[in-house]
Amino acid sequence: MSSPAPNQDEPPKEESQPTPPSAGNLLDSIFRKDGPMPTASIPLRAFAFILDFILISAVASVIIWKIVLPQSHPAAFTELTEWTQALITWYSENGATTGATIPEPSKSLVRALAVANELQMLTFWIYFAIGEGFFAGSSLGKRICRIRSVSTVTLGAPPIMAGIVRGGLKTLTLYLFFPFGLIATLATLFFNKRRQMGHDMMSRTAVIDEKNVNIQTSK
Repeated sequence: MSSPAPNQDEPPKEESQPTPPSAGNLLDSIFRKDGPMPTASIPLRAFAFILDFILISAVASVIIWKIVLPQSHPAAFTELTEWTQALITWYSENGATTGATIPEPSKSLVRALAVANELQMLTFWIYFAIGEGFFAGSSLGKRICRIRSVSTVTLGAPPIMAGIVRGGLKTLTLYLFFPFGLIATLATLFFNKRRQMGHDMMSRTAVIDEKNVNIQTSK
C-alpha cells in the first residue's frame, strides 16, 4: 500500500526559537571568574582603596592645614593643639572615672573642624570623580593594583557622569552614612554575581581585574 500523500494545504510547522538570554545573565557570563572580563576580588579592591585613602588624606591635610585654614581660621592649629593637650591631661588624671567635665573645643575650633571636614569630603569626591570619569575608570590605587572600573552598558570606560555619581556615592557612604551606608553597600555583594557594591550598581559600573583580562586575551 502506498502511504497517503501529505496535505499540501497544511501550513508548515514553525520551529521554536531559543529564548534570548536576559541582560543580567549576559553580564554574569561576561564578568564571571572565567569570563572575558573577570571582576576584581574584594581584598584587591580594598587594598586599592586603602592606597587611595592614604594618598587623599595626605593631600587633603596639606590643603586644609597649610593653605585654607591659615587664611580663614589662623588660630585653628594652635587651638587644636591646646584642646588635644587638655584631653590628654584630663584622661591622665582619671577624669573619666572621677566625673570631671571633659574639655570641649572652642566655638572657633568647632567651625574650623567643620570646614576641614567639608573640604576633606570635597577632596575625596573630586579625586574619585576625576579618576573614574577622566582616566578610564582608574585611580592611583587602582592602577597600582591593575584594576579599573568599566561601564556595564558599554563595557568600556565609564562616562563622565557615571564617574561623578560613583565618586559621590563612595564619598557619601564614608562621610555621611557611615557605618550604615558601608554595610548596605557591602550587602549588595550577596545579591549579584558580578561583585558589584552599592555604588557600582547605582552608577552601572563594575571593577575588573586587568591582569586576568590580559591573560585571557593573549591566548
